[in-house]
Amino acid sequence: MSCISKKVLLFASGILGICFSFAVSGESTVTIVKDKSPKAAIIVPEKTIDVEKLAAAELQHHIMKATGVKLPVYNEKEQPADFKSFIYIGNCKKTSEAGIKTSELAPSGYIIKIVDNNLFLAGKDRVRKDVGNLFSADWQGTLFAVYDLLENEMGVRWLWPGELGEIVPPAKDISFNNIDRKGKPILVSARWGVPKKYPKDSMGWASENSKNKFFKEQDAFLLRHRFAAVENMFYGHNFGNYWERYGKTHPEFFNLLPNGKRGPLEGDATGKRISMCVSEPGLWKQIVENWEKSPERNPENNPYRPFINVCENDSPGMCACEKCRSWDAQDPAFAESDYWGKKIQMPLHLRFTIANATWGEDVEGKEAPSLSNRYARFYKETLDTAKKTHPDAVLIGYAYANYWKAPKITKLTKDIIISYVPPLWFPYTDEMSKSFRENWDGWRKTGVEKMILRPNLTHAGANLPIFYARQIAGDFSYAAAKGMIGTAFDSLLGAWSAQGPTLYTLTRIHEHPDWTADKILDEYYSGFGKAKNAVKKYFDYWEKYSNSLDEKTIRKYCTEERDGTGRPGGGFKNYVRIAHRIFPPEVFSGARKLMNEAIANAKGDTLAEKRVSFLEKGLTDAELTAATRAVQSKYEKEETEENKKVFEAAFKKLVDYRGSVEADNVCNFGYMAFREMSGSAWKHTKGTDNKK
Repeated sequence: MSCISKKVLLFASGILGICFSFAVSGESTVTIVKDKSPKAAIIVPEKTIDVEKLAAAELQHHIMKATGVKLPVYNEKEQPADFKSFIYIGNCKKTSEAGIKTSELAPSGYIIKIVDNNLFLAGKDRVRKDVGNLFSADWQGTLFAVYDLLENEMGVRWLWPGELGEIVPPAKDISFNNIDRKGKPILVSARWGVPKKYPKDSMGWASENSKNKFFKEQDAFLLRHRFAAVENMFYGHNFGNYWERYGKTHPEFFNLLPNGKRGPLEGDATGKRISMCVSEPGLWKQIVENWEKSPERNPENNPYRPFINVCENDSPGMCACEKCRSWDAQDPAFAESDYWGKKIQMPLHLRFTIANATWGEDVEGKEAPSLSNRYARFYKETLDTAKKTHPDAVLIGYAYANYWKAPKITKLTKDIIISYVPPLWFPYTDEMSKSFRENWDGWRKTGVEKMILRPNLTHAGANLPIFYARQIAGDFSYAAAKGMIGTAFDSLLGAWSAQGPTLYTLTRIHEHPDWTADKILDEYYSGFGKAKNAVKKYFDYWEKYSNSLDEKTIRKYCTEERDGTGRPGGGFKNYVRIAHRIFPPEVFSGARKLMNEAIANAKGDTLAEKRVSFLEKGLTDAELTAATRAVQSKYEKEETEENKKVFEAAFKKLVDYRGSVEADNVCNFGYMAFREMSGSAWKHTKGTDNKK
């Protein structure tokens, strides 16, 4: 086959799906596959580490899927003589002999280079635990070299977890020419939290195998999209055990409540959610002392998290002491607040009332006063305390709850990292985006240079077909251009079918923050072959509908659809409570017509048929979920035996359906079951819903 340009090559791979050779004109050529025969072997180092093993396996898998040819893999000490070319993976002896020095690369950096008709894929690797483990900050440059090659030379894409989501253009022959490039991760840490622990005892899964398959393939998908860390940025709520440790000896460390006492709110038996008295110098000293003693600072022990962690507990700032209040910027909202002005003390489950939180909590209905100035000063005072003995100290703290907005007075420094938790939620409004950008810039203007994007946004929506791809792409790109060094999105609920374009957009924008949503969405829709335009039309429908929803109406639904504890519906713990309100039958009816068009358009294209069928499963699951919630709502209002039977029948139909499609990676049904049970009393079983 004649040589073609890389631009045409990628166009063909993404849209036409034709067979082609991956060669361009040049002198140094590595032929990998020709005439359905392997022309090169994969070589791994004599002492192979896990990341090199995975890199070899991933390369072998995708070449075989493209050509039907399985390249042999040999240990370097057993390298055969009957191949003209070899693909050297990782730290082979031949790699150093070729003048490639991985030690000079950045962490997880890599090089792809052809030397003397051999292809070298090598990187700076460090495996402390598991390949891709974010907590141990593994480095996997060699693996990223393979993924770069697959994407940019072979046109491979991964639309969702599992084999069906793999876009691997077919090829009769594969050869590479004149490649010599380096790469490295854009972010220090790219994290999307996966709630694995919640589906205890396989709740919500009909099969243990399906559950294990889902998480294994989703983990692989995330790693393929470079969700990994070169430095551990796992800095979460840090004072959860302080009340237990210091409550009796140092009560001054903790918030003074409106009742005049220092301690946890009613309902917080352990003090895990208590907020701190951040103006207390003794607290700053204790934090620094604990940091100095932490084994995490010892490179011999655990050099994963060297920063001083002052991330508050999972509550708004609540200390009403005179000194903390004196640190706050003047704001008339304090006097109007039930908590600050009227001294009304709430129980634990209503604590976010004072933050006007958007993620499904009760709110006061008026602007919440900001505590950002006091928290910014807390960060500065604690860092200054540390720098007296540790001039190189770096501190990390949240911009969260009622202190997420940029401070108006206090100035910070480059040695303070802000983990930014904006109140983004669904519907993702223009006002949210505007405020996101203004306050991101505001924190930077204080002197902060490095920030982590840490939204709770992807907790929203459960398994329903919400769409906010353009909004998140735009704000992500904005932050990436202005000091963003990492991400920590909470959480990946795995609704790959119902929310495919949005989840894919967030995935790809992590790798290419300069890309537009249109570019990413076109890449996604191109995976549906003949049905591309029909699938786009289907998701355009959901985008238009999502954009038509307003925050005020959704909050009204949340208030009206409270769960058994009195908590508003539509939060991350009970999103299903509002499913039937935001997605009524008539909305699904319009989507179903467009889905049928996509199914018809895919006819005759086997892969397109399967991929559209995958989307249809998510639509059906969402329909059944909303229908189940609708009849439950009727039963809650009229507790008749007939209404109970209708609800139980709808629930069984939903559970049975999920059991029939769960092996296809439609959604994390275990997490959905956990939240549906705890948030709306749906009787999912502990074990499996459908015991075989």
